[in-house]
Amino acid sequence: MRKLFMLAVMVAATSSAFAQDVKSVLKSKDYAEAKSQLGACLSSLNNEDKAKAYNKLVELSLQKVNKEMAVMSENQVMEQMGQKDGKLKPVDKEGMYASLTNALNDAMECDKYDRQPNAKGKVAPKFHKKNQTALWPLRLNLINAGQDCLQKEDNKGAFNFYATYVNSGTSALFDDFDKTKSPDTYLGEVARVAGVIAYQAKNMDEANKYIDIALKDTASYKDALGLKLAMMQQSMKTKEDSLKCLKSFEDLYAKDKSETIFTNLATLYGNLNMKDKQMKVIEERLASDPNCFTAWAVKGQAEMNESKWDEALADFKKANAIKENALVLTWMGFCNNNKAANLQDVNEQKKILTETQGYLEKARDLDPNQQEANWKYLLYNTYYVLYGADDSRTKALDPSK
Repeated sequence: MRKLFMLAVMVAATSSAFAQDVKSVLKSKDYAEAKSQLGACLSSLNNEDKAKAYNKLVELSLQKVNKEMAVMSENQVMEQMGQKDGKLKPVDKEGMYASLTNALNDAMECDKYDRQPNAKGKVAPKFHKKNQTALWPLRLNLINAGQDCLQKEDNKGAFNFYATYVNSGTSALFDDFDKTKSPDTYLGEVARVAGVIAYQAKNMDEANKYIDIALKDTASYKDALGLKLAMMQQSMKTKEDSLKCLKSFEDLYAKDKSETIFTNLATLYGNLNMKDKQMKVIEERLASDPNCFTAWAVKGQAEMNESKWDEALADFKKANAIKENALVLTWMGFCNNNKAANLQDVNEQKKILTETQGYLEKARDLDPNQQEANWKYLLYNTYYVLYGADDSRTKALDPSK
């Protein structure tokens, strides 16, 4: 009986100690101290007390933010009045940005517990609306914070500010906030930049996370898509990686039938030897758009890879009729040269090679620096067979010189 009594006393004392810890957090006037005290007792708190404690951290951070912003406003007034010389007060911008970051992160934690059922099973948030109203207009300062870091070449700092901006903007804290009067017009672009920074740091999980958010924004979509496609292609190191990437391309194509995604999807089908799926997506594309340059070009490439020279040429010609392209013209020359190589009749060979000459010279005119297509060797070989090694045209393209 004595042991049970002593145990009850210990439990009561422990509960009292935890309660005192919560009170000390709520009474604290210093953020770092309150944060430390909360860390020491967090695991013992119920959801209601956790929400109260995190809200206290938000309040302490906002005191710093509001103090520095008040000084900035005062300085702006002084500048407008032409009285800035020697009278402007110092502003702790870095401290303000850090405090704003803390306020947003702590507000999201507060909200997580604030919206949990209480002891009676009811959900009655106490801090949700208040924190929404206070923090939504302040988030824009994190964009300035990120820009300041980029100017100092502090990419890590910039990423942290941009990530906080995006994470808070897409969090449950603001999911029911009326944004009609104050829309977040920067979310997509900030997410894209955060994705770029993460990509440069080779943090692919974070890069994908923020680029995927940017893809939901109309203004940032095109640039974000380019990076997303590049990341997907770079991730293909194994067969399993390629199949995972293929699924991502299929999901993207289901939402966006742009030529860029179509080209990558159809090409990947071919690389994975999924010829039936490749031809199906190409035929579906042509059925919806018979004048799709990319579809005819990809179809011709697939046939060329199977040494179906006549079929490939026919499709390349359809593509080139829609839009002249140096790479397509070079592929046409390649197909023709292979056809000619299989002929025994010299006159027929020259006839085909003369046709090849026209394709490749046009490719040269369109792409003189070979930025799109490697037409030079094919044209040299064509000149060599038609006119011999001593012809001036052949000599001009001689790779040995």
